[in-house]
Amino acid sequence: MIEVIIYFLKVILNCLLGVQWVSVLLFLIIEWAIVDYYRLGFIEKPKSLLDKIGNFFMKLFMGSGYFLYMKFSKQKWILRKLYMLIALILQGILSIIVYYIITLPLDLIFLR
Repeated sequence: MIEVIIYFLKVILNCLLGVQWVSVLLFLIIEWAIVDYYRLGFIEKPKSLLDKIGNFFMKLFMGSGYFLYMKFSKQKWILRKLYMLIALILQGILSIIVYYIITLPLDLIFLR
């Protein structure tokens, strides 16, 4: 039973880290469409609980891509693309490291 729980925790962590990586990739490739999509789904000053929940999911799934886009938005187009590519590579490497830092102790404690 514990193996199944650990497996699902790994899958959920993989999905969350993967979605963040894909959001940066989307902002790198088709930034104009993704920025419009993000701004349509994100409410600047949420008033209701439903608006806050919607903003939470937008930040959860598109957070790092939009954050990096806003960081580099004042740069020229080619520099912005280069910085996003570098950020994409670094985020991929960091996601792998974070995944193993979290899952390796779980495997050692519960599966051995």
